[in-house]
Amino acid sequence: MPEEVKFQTKPEIARDEIGQALASDSPRGVVLADAGYGTDTRFREGLSELGLPYVMGVLGTTGVWAPGKGPLPAKPRRGMGRPPKRLRRSPRHRPVSVRELGIGLGGKALRRVSWREGTHKKLQSHVVAVRVRPAHRDDWRAEPHPEL
Repeated sequence: MPEEVKFQTKPEIARDEIGQALASDSPRGVVLADAGYGTDTRFREGLSELGLPYVMGVLGTTGVWAPGKGPLPAKPRRGMGRPPKRLRRSPRHRPVSVRELGIGLGGKALRRVSWREGTHKKLQSHVVAVRVRPAHRDDWRAEPHPEL
């Protein structure tokens, strides 16, 4: 293996390819990806930084804020020193797992989607499409997340 070739994960390769496409003035569009890419926080953040909308599968254990919800604001400034920046959670105000959110939305939110023909039948799943705010970095990020 040549020394200039370095190991990259699939999301890293995809980020590089998307960057090359944008640099060559290819038309912008929506990035679609399965959970293999959707679980990679840096991949999702990179797309947001590029201003690209995306739809991705994620694991049911992924923590999110339900639509219209988000972390509590930073504590108010008290006296001198730096103003607090950390966004907060509480036992009653917390993110939920994607699985919890899906169950809470109920069966009417489910849609059956077929994506291709398999060997014996169409491959399909039940999906819920909803815009959420990832909760993975709210404990240190004070500015609104670009995915909001």
